[in-house]
Amino acid sequence: MAGMQPSREPMETKLQRYKKRAAALKQERESWEPHWREIQQFISPRSGRFCLSETNRDRKKNQRIINSSPTQSSKALAAGLSSGLTNPAKPWFRLLTADAELMEVTAVKQWLWMVEERMRTVLSRSNLYNALPTAYRELGDYGTAPIFAEPDDKEVIRFYPLTVGSYWLATDERREVDTLYRELKMTVRQIVAKFGIDKVGDRIREAYNLCRYEQQYDVAHMVCPNEDREHGRMDPKNKAWASCYWEIGGDAKDFLRESGFNSKRFMAPRWDVLGEDIYGSSPGMDALGDAKMLQVREKQFALAVDKHITPPLAAHPSLHNRGVGQLPGQVTFVSAEEGRVTAQPIYQVRPDYQGALVDKQDIIQRIRDTYYASLFLLISGQADDPRKTAFEVGKIDQERLLMLGPVLQRLNNELLDPTIEITFEIMLESGMIPPPPPELEGQPLQVQYISILAQAQKFLMTGSITQFLQFIGGLAALDPGVVDKVDFDQAADELANDIGVPPAIVRSDDVVAQIREQKAQQQQAQQMAAMAPAIAQYAKAAKDAGGAVATPGSLLGAAGAAASAGAA
Repeated sequence: MAGMQPSREPMETKLQRYKKRAAALKQERESWEPHWREIQQFISPRSGRFCLSETNRDRKKNQRIINSSPTQSSKALAAGLSSGLTNPAKPWFRLLTADAELMEVTAVKQWLWMVEERMRTVLSRSNLYNALPTAYRELGDYGTAPIFAEPDDKEVIRFYPLTVGSYWLATDERREVDTLYRELKMTVRQIVAKFGIDKVGDRIREAYNLCRYEQQYDVAHMVCPNEDREHGRMDPKNKAWASCYWEIGGDAKDFLRESGFNSKRFMAPRWDVLGEDIYGSSPGMDALGDAKMLQVREKQFALAVDKHITPPLAAHPSLHNRGVGQLPGQVTFVSAEEGRVTAQPIYQVRPDYQGALVDKQDIIQRIRDTYYASLFLLISGQADDPRKTAFEVGKIDQERLLMLGPVLQRLNNELLDPTIEITFEIMLESGMIPPPPPELEGQPLQVQYISILAQAQKFLMTGSITQFLQFIGGLAALDPGVVDKVDFDQAADELANDIGVPPAIVRSDDVVAQIREQKAQQQQAQQMAAMAPAIAQYAKAAKDAGGAVATPGSLLGAAGAAASAGAA
């Protein structure tokens, strides 16, 4: 009809959009949950929070585990990754420039080393080395292990590892994880301290006013690219990445906090990813069948032992309700009229103990191999053994290191690189990074990993350099001229970079050139001084012979100059 205005749907708020997206993420993850729950039941019973009611609840969770070998293998993998990749007792990363020539500049090397040392100090004071072992175990069991990071007033930076079931992920067009949604329980005291009393809903405000500080409520948190930002504005709501908190099931109509970051502030490493999968596959998934079989074999073996020791009996009817003593030395009393009353086994069980143990050990070994337990125990043991080097580790288990190569590369890209970048950015924002030298203006930095596992993987390259130098050394005994084929200075630089030698130990090319020039001048002066007596005697003889006059540039002139230098 004329004059009527078309109806308009009310505008959807940002909070409503985020809640809808959280629901979609939950639906996408549902197919993974049964598999994760089985891994939790048979391998890692204390991990996982598939609903918020499981938080801070102590109950026996390992009721399906009789043999703990799968759990121990999981722990060995976590310990091995922690010691082999990010050992806090020794440097495991270095900062480099993309331009190799800049690394020869003394000022650049010193600045990079100073920044590295400050970053190591910050990371050691933070909770990173408590968070990483937890993440490594989640990674080995479930294939995915997100860690959220944010600035901290006390520790500069703080890391929050997430357990399976408590988070949901999404990927972008490049199949990189760009969205993290998580749900957590927080007490009234924690919520008010983090967000402020003015931001909470009525129910939390009422609980706070009634001093119910430890009462818990559910809170949601999503970090994702900020599609609502207004470019050119620098306030927290218009950062490149959004970070939004809200109450779950509350009466609040707005976020608890709507802020953001300049860069992604979480890591979501995955063990292995197939196709368009969002979540990763893991050794725990591969070992699950063997873990189940091991528990069945353990039950069967225990039952066979029980039947062997206390077999089922056939007894005289007169012993009904009287019992037969089966403990050593126990007496069963019968009357004389009952004559020979006996109780004997119905059948005799003779289990093959040796065969059962071999079968069980075979299953355990398959689980250990799936979790790389032998390799990681080797790495962990060698980390504290100064007699072994990373090259020796590479020689000992080279094949397994090659199999582990793709995983380590993915960990570098999805875990370690973001950790270094986030730490550097937060320190830069806090004014903890000194101004770089002029040579580094506009130059990108790179990260090089020098951990035990990283060096062992580089063994193939560095080992070839050392073998080549040894080969040249052998040939030099036959033909000394072969050493001219080798740039020994560059070989020393390459080896120093690969094995993580502190840059203060290795001199730059400029300093080496100055030292060699000084040595050449000193050597020339020593040679001229040694020749001075003979040259002076020759000049005297020449003068006595014919009164020859020494002209500049002649051999005699040079001899006179040398004699004068020697006399001086």
